[in-house]
Amino acid sequence: MKNIILITTLLFTMLSCKAQVIGTLEQFEECSMRPNHNAEGCPDLENITYVKDTNNRLDQFVGIWKGNYGGKQYEIRLEKKVNYKDKPSDELAWDMIRGRILIKNSSGNIIYNSMNKSDNDTHFWGYNFRGRVYQMHFVGNYDCLESGNVSVEIKPNNPNEMLLSYYQDRDGLLNPAKCPNYSTFVPLLPIQKMTLVKQ
Repeated sequence: MKNIILITTLLFTMLSCKAQVIGTLEQFEECSMRPNHNAEGCPDLENITYVKDTNNRLDQFVGIWKGNYGGKQYEIRLEKKVNYKDKPSDELAWDMIRGRILIKNSSGNIIYNSMNKSDNDTHFWGYNFRGRVYQMHFVGNYDCLESGNVSVEIKPNNPNEMLLSYYQDRDGLLNPAKCPNYSTFVPLLPIQKMTLVKQ
């Protein structure tokens, strides 16, 4: 009788647990570059539930990076998250980079700080690679349409230097009452490439 209960319990547990199907960052990178990706997606990857950094490509970005640009001082902390989901109900988990940013003006005053925020509140997260470049997304002052893609790339000849560039989204609804200085608004991140040094 004990054996029947044990076997029944094991079978129930096995059936109730969905097996994790692992894919790689490289598979999803290749998928995003397919000519028919926007129309068809990637049917061959639809059963994957976890996108894994099997070659540890994300590790090169992990750490604290500092640099100066346009009179501002930047400190960026990048962390690798393994098997990460934004919400427990998400069906797909990723190995990804989540970032935190501290920006000071030329006088040393803090103008932006997400260092102590939770992962979901930093508004700076990674997607995947496109060649050597890791693609991320950043949302700063959303009322002034400050959101966009961030590209980070380790310099091939120096693993302690990283290039960062920001491409601001131009789509969205601007509320002039919440962003009265939009015509002169300067984004937090530089549009031109900035070099950051690993600490």
